[in-house]
Amino acid sequence: MNERNAMKNRDIPSEEQTMRVLMQGARLKAPEQLKYRVMHQLEAEKAVAPRAKKVTEESGNVLRDLGTIFGIMYALLAVMVVVAYILFGGQFLLSTEFIGTTLLVVFVFSMLWLIAQLDRRVQAKRFRKNSPNS
Repeated sequence: MNERNAMKNRDIPSEEQTMRVLMQGARLKAPEQLKYRVMHQLEAEKAVAPRAKKVTEESGNVLRDLGTIFGIMYALLAVMVVVAYILFGGQFLLSTEFIGTTLLVVFVFSMLWLIAQLDRRVQAKRFRKNSPNS
């Protein structure tokens, strides 16, 4: 008798199975054109989206800036010495006007280097602040 009840229960699908069968029959399939448009939209968004930049810290930034700025300064000073020597003679190189001009050039280039270093630090802080990894 238990076997007959078990057989009847097996033949009659449960409510859950009935719902699954009904849902599978009513399910709509997306046309190929829609799939193509969705994939095209995803690829377009990926191409337009900003890419994360790789974090590359340059260790020689300070020394490179130092060499560049002060290298130009020393080249300018060398040109000034040569021109002053040719035009005014060796005695002019020891005058107050030439030494003052030389100190002004040194001061201007030193301030340029200082501003460049401050700018580099501000940019590094801003980059670290906006970085998603931090």
